[in-house]
Amino acid sequence: MLSSYEDIGVTVKDLAFFLVTHGFDASPMETYVVVRLSGGEVYLTPNGASPRLADLWMEPPTIEGGPMMVIPETAVKKNATFNRSVDLRFITTVSRYVIFPVTPLGMCYDGSQQLQQIYDSFGYDVVYMYDPSTWQGQGHLWVFVKDPQDPGTGLAVDSYYGPMTDEEYYIAPYSFADFSYLDAINPRWRVA
Repeated sequence: MLSSYEDIGVTVKDLAFFLVTHGFDASPMETYVVVRLSGGEVYLTPNGASPRLADLWMEPPTIEGGPMMVIPETAVKKNATFNRSVDLRFITTVSRYVIFPVTPLGMCYDGSQQLQQIYDSFGYDVVYMYDPSTWQGQGHLWVFVKDPQDPGTGLAVDSYYGPMTDEEYYIAPYSFADFSYLDAINPRWRVA
């Protein structure tokens, strides 16, 4: 059950409701859900866009001395704008490396990771582009493949639709090079 598709917008109350509707004795707390099982209690925290719906804890996650996320200050860029490359050779090459759709519609988190791995294997510099306000609150994630011959330009690629010419794909509220930085935008608890 917890290996279902990720839901970036799931809240503590949503998670508790989901568990109760599936037959579990669950109660939402301020930052986590208590699930009472025959052998005792376990604790779940929603985990944003990461795989699965929640992280499992054996002890209640607390704020005291609690988990901190530390990333480089420049890891996540806000309101990034990129220019579309006009190099037809680059555009054609990048377009032919992948058969689209990479993943089904609505699975852009998995698809973007696959695109990053594919383009990285061919030596391209890839940046994730993320807009949390699109697609009915789920957010949308795609990649920007940088043109090595013309710094500052490249090609936006959607895991379902493929290479994009729409202007909106070249502007994003957030951009980052490492998928794990998505947690900085949609934070979750971690044990250090």
